[in-house]
Amino acid sequence: MPNTSPESILTSLNACQQEAVTHGVGPLLIFAGAGSGKTRVLTHRIAHLLREGLAYPEQVLAVTFTNKAANEMKERIARLVGRGAHRMWVGTFHSLCARILRDDGERIGVRKNFVIFDTDDQLTIINDVYGDLKIDPQMLKPNMALNLISNAKNELLTPDDYAKIARSPKEKAVARVYPDYQARLEANGALDFDDLIMKTVVLFRASAEVLGAYQERFRFLFVDEYQDINQAQYQFVSLIAQQYRNICVVGDDDQSIYTWRGADSKLLLQFEHDYPEAKVVKLEQNYRSPQTILDTAYHVICQNRVRKEKRLWTERSGGPPVKCYRANDEHAEAAFIARIIRDGVRVQGRNYKDYAILYRINAQSRVLETLMLNQGIPYRIVGGQKFFARKEIKDIVSYLRVLYNPDDSVGLRRIINTPTRGIGATTVSKLEGMAAERGISLTQMVLAVEHADLPARAQSAVLSFAQVLVRLMELSAQVGVTELTRAVIEESGYERALLEENTIQSRTRLENIRELLSATQEFEAEAEDDEGRSLRAFLEQVSLITEIDTAKNDDNAVTLMTLHAAKGLEFAQVFMTGMEEGVFPMARAAMSGNPADLEEERRLCYVGITRTGEQLYFTMASSRTLFGATTYNNPSRFLRDIPEDLLENVDSSFTVARPPREMSWEASDAQQHPAAEVILAQAVARLDVGYRTGDRVRHTTFGDGIVLATQGSGEQAKITVNFPRIGTKTLVIAYAQLTKL
Repeated sequence: MPNTSPESILTSLNACQQEAVTHGVGPLLIFAGAGSGKTRVLTHRIAHLLREGLAYPEQVLAVTFTNKAANEMKERIARLVGRGAHRMWVGTFHSLCARILRDDGERIGVRKNFVIFDTDDQLTIINDVYGDLKIDPQMLKPNMALNLISNAKNELLTPDDYAKIARSPKEKAVARVYPDYQARLEANGALDFDDLIMKTVVLFRASAEVLGAYQERFRFLFVDEYQDINQAQYQFVSLIAQQYRNICVVGDDDQSIYTWRGADSKLLLQFEHDYPEAKVVKLEQNYRSPQTILDTAYHVICQNRVRKEKRLWTERSGGPPVKCYRANDEHAEAAFIARIIRDGVRVQGRNYKDYAILYRINAQSRVLETLMLNQGIPYRIVGGQKFFARKEIKDIVSYLRVLYNPDDSVGLRRIINTPTRGIGATTVSKLEGMAAERGISLTQMVLAVEHADLPARAQSAVLSFAQVLVRLMELSAQVGVTELTRAVIEESGYERALLEENTIQSRTRLENIRELLSATQEFEAEAEDDEGRSLRAFLEQVSLITEIDTAKNDDNAVTLMTLHAAKGLEFAQVFMTGMEEGVFPMARAAMSGNPADLEEERRLCYVGITRTGEQLYFTMASSRTLFGATTYNNPSRFLRDIPEDLLENVDSSFTVARPPREMSWEASDAQQHPAAEVILAQAVARLDVGYRTGDRVRHTTFGDGIVLATQGSGEQAKITVNFPRIGTKTLVIAYAQLTKL
């Protein structure tokens, strides 16, 4: 049995961690800085509550943002408290809400056998709706519509609610799409990711009985990464916690980087208002980075005005300065990074997995990847195509989905002619029309194809497919997930088709679907009971897997990822690339006029810096080509926030110029810009042409930009503008069609 004495639970915790762990009942807010041991505090607090008899395991609900974090928490708690840990509910918002809806969702019309649609499935429905409503996808991109519907659901807005507030043409178009989209989800017996949380909140509001039962059961609620919750998640948490108010939230407003997907860090700062009796503990001792890294991070983040003051410190005093390198272009930048990694591995005996290369946008990875390949440096990309996102895997999983929920017409449409079996789009369209006339699902129509009015050849092909479905449906009630998956691979003809193709690509796809059997075997081996090994449980697990869950650090390879994807991870050696104005911070954030946009970019910079365990590199390029346009950028303003004694210039050409206090960053950048076609010494004096250096302007084609210089007067007057999207342009003012912002 684990040693759960008070001494063992509190061993190795610092004073602030102990204060949080030993807090009794009542709300608790923990501000946990990067690398401050928040997971240890959460798990030890739960163990302490159980050890002191303040809670039983089944009364604990712990919410995380990734399955990986949930599994880690479960394992740690089990080591501390023993067997009772399995009776706790620990998981992501989505997995926990899916579990609640399986049990009680029928009260609001949610079927027990619902399937969860991923983004591809959702876009399939959106495109179908577009066809019915005759909406031009060029006017409103399907992805944009899906994002706006997702945002609406995160705000708990129904189709009717959204229609009432829609103002712009795009919003009004989405108001037409949203109800049809939702109706099609329901017809398929499906929920999307946002439905999982929204419908759980609807369930709680609709049934006092159900809400009361969960409030009574989960008397102690723990929420990790509270700064990243959205309004729907906030309501879910608040409703469960409102009776006993034993809610413990852990977060760091300095690491809130997901407002673009609905997260609202103000909810963390609002916690003390929601729970005036709350105890507040700050965890500021860092166990990951040397002090130089923490000081560097602080000088960047302290520029933000909307934050709770805190400053990380460590017993690892000193540490190497942050190394800064400015290359001529992105190719030279990548070459420098490769050289540092090669030397570290060959000379210093490091492993490739010690290194991470972080960038602001995915497009920056192309040059880095090319050089890694050319130099023979092994690498992996977090955020690349995930295993369960591969076509062949989605095909087999779609078979399993249809076997579980025959009403899943989106899944059926994917597999009806996969592999090719002579059932064309025209036949499928006729089947759908007949199904609609009879008021049955597409699957039911396929199974009744003998009574359908189809050409003989098409009817024969559909009948053959129906016979496959019937055999698999009968088998699904008799065998486990692995045996059923193996049968799907063989009976569907998928394996045979790949063997007959016999290409490098088909052999790779064959290896992948065989690897799927390894995944199902692991799933069944790790399950605690028959329900945990069910097809329903497997499909749910596949649907809720995230990028972080699939990111392993077992391979000895350099990690490439966006700064957003890096959150929660740590590496000994970190390269933050593209540290240039217009790249990081991105131009649209710097120029939006909304201080919140720039503050989020600064928080993202803070997250990147604090991933570092030993050495941090800032790299940048004097010129950079992105999206086919070359721009010439100055070092990022974030570098100018950092005291010079914390930075070390790797090349003598690198300097971080700090403008006078009275001059804006934009004006400073414009004055220092090295690549304007015409650069004149004009500072901020207004010229007779009506523009001055640093002015923000808008061009009908090139978008927004910043004035770098003007030249001449009258009809011959020219203006040089840096447009972040396409680079620097010199235009004749009389014909430029510029608007001053």
